[in-house]
Amino acid sequence: MTETQRWIELMIPGADSGLALFTPKGHENRIGEFQSVSFWCDDVFATAKVLKSKGVQFEVEPKKEQWGSTAIFIDADENKFVQSSR
Repeated sequence: MTETQRWIELMIPGADSGLALFTPKGHENRIGEFQSVSFWCDDVFATAKVLKSKGVQFEVEPKKEQWGSTAIFIDADENKFVQSSR
């Protein structure tokens, strides 16, 4: 983007969509905070196990809820994201 701004683009082979992660100018104070982003998966418990084997940390361990399953994981910049499934 610029010398002072970067992004990471995530693409899933065969998918029609992707995800671009970046911090807009003026929002730097939000780095390391909870993000209103939820990643859907088929099985929270199995996905968390794979992520943990790769060193991903979880703030909230996978748990069953009335509506499905959920967990909160932390990225390398300490941002927190929801992982959920039915």
